[in-house]
Amino acid sequence: MMNNVKQKIKKSDTHAKQGLGNELVILHDMIIDAEECILLLQNAFIYHNAKFLAECKVKIAAIKKSGASLAGDMEQTVRDNPDMKPYVPIPAHLSGIGNHIEKLSECIDRKISENILFSDKAVKETIFLLQRLNEILTPTADIVLARNTFLSMYVEESQVGVGKMATEYATLHEERLIKGVCLPAASSLYITMLDAIKSISWHSKEIAIGLAGL
Repeated sequence: MMNNVKQKIKKSDTHAKQGLGNELVILHDMIIDAEECILLLQNAFIYHNAKFLAECKVKIAAIKKSGASLAGDMEQTVRDNPDMKPYVPIPAHLSGIGNHIEKLSECIDRKISENILFSDKAVKETIFLLQRLNEILTPTADIVLARNTFLSMYVEESQVGVGKMATEYATLHEERLIKGVCLPAASSLYITMLDAIKSISWHSKEIAIGLAGL
């Protein structure tokens, strides 16, 4: 059912964009850039290759720049059209997403450059959570255009799941660290990545619930 809803929304994206203000199109595309960043980071992490990080860095800079610029533009837009008020917080949330993607990128860059090894368990957990992030970001972008209550609920529920899993993984990591399975050098990177992933999912959830029921 979830895939059917997303497919219908994707088919109507072009038509939806034509009927929306420029600000909403930019917001939608910023979230898509964030989604693409996560895919790049996932590739960099899996293949232990920093070449994917350069493209991500460009997208992060664009997200942060657009977020700062749109913050003022949205205030003016609301004065002209009060119905746009629920969209006002979104640029700040997207700037937050950009900041935390940047933290993920820095951690992965350091992991690669310093050849820091994660345990097999930590690798699988990280990849799984990055995949879950994209499953949250995709419908979040759709919500900006389609304002679908079902998708908002999906994002909210998914964020709760990601938060619980990240917290559980952090606890299990502490146990592995005590047993000597995880290296101290990897520990701070892994915990920072878990926190960043939780924060990205939280900002996505805030966007979704802010537009729910419109």
